[in-house]
Amino acid sequence: MTANINHLLAKSDPQETVMQHTDEVVKVWQALRARYAADLDLPDEFWRQGYWSALFHDFGKICGNFQDMIQKKPGWLESTVRHEFLSGMFLVLANPDEVGRQPLWLFAVFSHHKPLTDLLFQQDALRTLVLPEENFVAAKTVFLERSRVAGVPFPLGPKDQSDKMPRLPLKLLHDVFHEKILKHVPPRFTAIDRTEYIFYKAMLNIADWTASAHRELPSGWTFDPEFLKEKIIQKLRREGKSVEKFQFLKFQQDCLRPGCTMAVAPTGSGKTEAALLWASQKREFEKIIYLLPTRVTSNAIYQRLIQYFEKDRCAVVHSSALYFQKEIDDKYIADDRGYLLDKTFFKDVSVCTVDQVLTQGFNLGFWEIKTFHLLRAKVIIDEIHLYEPFTLGLIISTIRFLRTEFKAEFFIMTATMPQKLLVLLQKTLDIGEASTVRDHELLDKARNVFEVRETESDGIENEVKEWLSRKRKVLVVVNTVDEAIRLYEIYKVYTENIMCYHSRFIQLDRQEKEKMILEREKSGESFLLVSTQVVEVSLDIDFDVLFTENAPMDALIQRAGRVNRGRKKEDSKVIVFKHQPLVEELIYAREDFLTKTFYLLREKNGQKLTELELTELVDKVYENYNVETDDGYQRGLKAYAEIQRHLHFIKDNTGLQESYTREGLDTESIIPDKFYKELQGAKQEVKHKHEVSVRKSKLKWTTWRKDPEHDWFKYLDCFYDSETGLKFKTKSNKEKYRENTTASF
Repeated sequence: MTANINHLLAKSDPQETVMQHTDEVVKVWQALRARYAADLDLPDEFWRQGYWSALFHDFGKICGNFQDMIQKKPGWLESTVRHEFLSGMFLVLANPDEVGRQPLWLFAVFSHHKPLTDLLFQQDALRTLVLPEENFVAAKTVFLERSRVAGVPFPLGPKDQSDKMPRLPLKLLHDVFHEKILKHVPPRFTAIDRTEYIFYKAMLNIADWTASAHRELPSGWTFDPEFLKEKIIQKLRREGKSVEKFQFLKFQQDCLRPGCTMAVAPTGSGKTEAALLWASQKREFEKIIYLLPTRVTSNAIYQRLIQYFEKDRCAVVHSSALYFQKEIDDKYIADDRGYLLDKTFFKDVSVCTVDQVLTQGFNLGFWEIKTFHLLRAKVIIDEIHLYEPFTLGLIISTIRFLRTEFKAEFFIMTATMPQKLLVLLQKTLDIGEASTVRDHELLDKARNVFEVRETESDGIENEVKEWLSRKRKVLVVVNTVDEAIRLYEIYKVYTENIMCYHSRFIQLDRQEKEKMILEREKSGESFLLVSTQVVEVSLDIDFDVLFTENAPMDALIQRAGRVNRGRKKEDSKVIVFKHQPLVEELIYAREDFLTKTFYLLREKNGQKLTELELTELVDKVYENYNVETDDGYQRGLKAYAEIQRHLHFIKDNTGLQESYTREGLDTESIIPDKFYKELQGAKQEVKHKHEVSVRKSKLKWTTWRKDPEHDWFKYLDCFYDSETGLKFKTKSNKEKYRENTTASF
């Protein structure tokens, strides 16, 4: 009699049998093989074992524990056993020699739902296995027959012990898993094994997710320069701009070259479109990954790109992107499944903060799927010079790994590129000067007069008032949050059209402020914005004058980019005043960048500086500094290797403190305690909108409490209002300034 297990379910809504789901997963897995085999260039053994991982991944669902759970029978919760634990252990018992010889595919089966850690399946050892003999025998027969018919027969070993499985205690199975597999095998793995494991795990997860959702794999997609040109023309028409005889700029056309490329060009050169021209060389199933420094810039570029490409082909990914999507599109899928696909790079174009790619090196999140989707990807990195040495070290390490193991190509662009950083990146990308494109036309043009004031922030008060009296748009940027708040309190006496903007606002207030800033700026009315360095890259704004606290030269250039962006104003100015001494000690502590910047600008006082002259000043500031010898850079360069060795290259990272992508900015999201009562009973997404990031170290100095409904939300005892943001209740003077370093990512 033919074995039959059609009464055993894998899904309940809608009902789907174990074999129906398995057949769909195998079908998708085979489609992935057909799509990627030529690029992966892997041996037959990989494809054989990968097929077995897809075929047997849900074998454990035949047990009574799972069947009771899926049908919600009385007592199911107390008897639940992880089905993937049983799937993997069946394979171990059926042929221990085969799975022990190369167990990477087996670990993909074990971990296709839960992180691979030393605690995996710990609770299962305490349960009782319910596995009727007749179900097991029938399932074993059916699954083995499937593999034989497919031409990939799973070999039962001479020591096949699987028939004993229905009678074995789970404690024994768990002991075998933990002592003979989880502990014994991983130490032998290497960095090469990690790459192969990514292929096993990612293909299994992608196949399983796609089949479970009854979806098709994302279709292939290409576009050419003419397509992009037409989309840009349509966008310009919607904005009421002239499109007569539109052509790509020479700089943009020069970027349309094969392989890794670098682009150095000032604001206004059309770097985004230049990068997209380069990316138009992508093949059918290759992804475009667009990486930016902040969430705000990611949101802005995403909204720009969905005007060029179909919205369904684009995703935005960062720590608050799910809520941003729901904010701008009430039809965005309400559950986490849609965003799960977005944040693992299923879409053709993913716009992200750089952290979303850097975390793959720490084995965080769904790192295997994200990395797999970077196969031959076109990766665009914007404003590369903005990253601190530690993050830059992570970026360089990531580029090397993805270029070598996944054949990814990179387009790196910036408005300000110190020569030594340029050389480092050229070396990393293995390119020469011929693959470095510069916008010489705009580099030779000037936008703003630069002036220096021999005073700190209090000495510029009268000048700020004078510019406001002329009904001009004024931007004041300082280096700390507390200083921004202090100046805001001073200047609000003089004008109602004023706003304070920094990183210590809850998401809800920050989004509202960003919207209001853009509205006021575009209105052309007189307006005063007091901000920290978050404004350097966060907002596409155009002011008449900038008063800025002294900062390293490249940071000042970024701030200056918020003034006269359209290059149409005749009297725009950038006025630099002295920095506070503690800023030099605690924020910009390396070398003497601040002193050299102020000295060099003093020599240029009153001059209208071209973009090229500003770049030359950057090189002078950093002439004695070599980032490659910087301790932070070296830590970043080595961070992945150290953590991966600790994780035996394939285990998941569920909380190593060393795993952060911005040194000194290992932050935690909290909610100001004033919202505690208001948010009781609120949805998670509402609570997320009330979060603000603070350093983890601050929790040592303050008191907080957990949310009783969602205990991952923390309420911090602090002062907060929507006008000036979060203020800590107590801190020493140095800690006060150390905490005020601002960031948004």
